[in-house]
Amino acid sequence: MVTKAIQKTEGGNGKRIALTTADLGILHFRVKDNEIMRLIKSDMTLYEKMGHFFKMKDDYPISYEGFKHLNKVASINIVTPQKVMIDERERLNPHVERNPKTKMIETVTIRKIGIGYSPAGNITVIDKTLFYNLYSYFIESVQAKMKRVKWDKGKPTNEKQYPDCAEVGTEDKKPSKEGSWVFFETMSPLGIWINYEDSAIQDCLNEHTQRQRFGDRIAQTIVERNILKDHPAIGISKVQAKDGQQGLTATVPVYGYRHEYGIPQINEILAQAEKGEEAIEVKAEVIEEVEYEEEAEVMKEVVEDEGPKKKKGKTPAEMDEPPDDFQLSREREPGEDDEPS
Repeated sequence: MVTKAIQKTEGGNGKRIALTTADLGILHFRVKDNEIMRLIKSDMTLYEKMGHFFKMKDDYPISYEGFKHLNKVASINIVTPQKVMIDERERLNPHVERNPKTKMIETVTIRKIGIGYSPAGNITVIDKTLFYNLYSYFIESVQAKMKRVKWDKGKPTNEKQYPDCAEVGTEDKKPSKEGSWVFFETMSPLGIWINYEDSAIQDCLNEHTQRQRFGDRIAQTIVERNILKDHPAIGISKVQAKDGQQGLTATVPVYGYRHEYGIPQINEILAQAEKGEEAIEVKAEVIEEVEYEEEAEVMKEVVEDEGPKKKKGKTPAEMDEPPDDFQLSREREPGEDDEPS
């Protein structure tokens, strides 16, 4: 990176320096106590064995555990506001609805805010609200079992793996097959008849029980994962995995700035974001739906974390040949390794 010009500006949020570069364009740096805040770039390695990412169809999404690892450099602060808007009314955050008879969780609405620096040095606020409906994920888990087919010699066949687990229909027409059937409405008048004697449906019911037990934790994990995924300091959701001596690994570039934010500073940034000040970039989103496979992976992580402590595979130090790049790479300034042109 070659610096062509330096321009100093002052604004309501303190001094900034603009560096015009040949290969990266104009980079903006913040000045604190007459010192440029140092940009940290780290090429971090994620390991499938460590649960940092998982296989979903033909992709490798990063897990919540993987994003927490990447956040060691990005240093995105995630906070929970006191209120969340539901149907244009303020509610306590998170807002949990329970079944009046069983007292089990049915829905969770939760709002989280992530605060951190973008690679260009701008404070970026990611504001996300998630509506987590356990009923819809139960229906999706049943539909996933209905779609599953048998495989033969590494290829899918046209034969269903669970042909008697469920059927689409209307409430007034019960399936003629043997079994114990219950109707669940999806879109009136259509719905799904499930045979709760079938082993596949029993698996779905077990998953639903786990969602009812840990629904608030699952919702919190989903929304935090989405914040870290969308914040420009990380800005990646899937990786290109490569196979090696340590199994599947992936390298992700992560950016961060050294800062010493405390609660007062974070509260000040939140106040500035709510006022819409130009120095604060806010990206807000209401998450209506998360893919079933991703939700199932998050549920698995939460259940394993909340249940009896089990050792999660080998750590890099316990592997046969510990990789040199597991630790965070050395801090360096932008373009430190570039050769001048």
